Amino acid sequence: MKVLSALTALLAAGVASAFVPAPMGTRAVTRTNMAAEGEFYIDEERRFLMNLILAGSAAVTVGGLAIPYIAFFVPPGAGGGGGGIPAKNALGDDLMAKAYLEEKPAGDRSLAQGLKGDAT
Repeated sequence: MKVLSALTALLAAGVASAFVPAPMGTRAVTRTNMAAEGEFYIDEERRFLMNLILAGSAAVTVGGLAIPYIAFFVPPGAGGGGGGIPAKNALGDDLMAKAYLEEKPAGDRSLAQGLKGDAT
């Protein structure tokens, strides 16, 4: 039993040290020159051009998504289409509302054609 407890203690010590960070030695600090003679820097005109490209591409992307989204909520305009479809009787003749209501009494069960010729 003593051998088993000694073996467990050794394993536990090895596992516990696995989570300890490795010691770090001293680091050498090196100095870098930030600007060198003849180095290429982006001037104001090029920065302005890059900003225009960035803003333009963002506007195209946002506009391409926003315009259809907004257009979905705008109701369709007036005009277009030729109006409704005229009602027809069983023979296919057009029915005029005023004449039809004068001719038929209330509760009359005569039929008119629907959109596809079905009786309604």
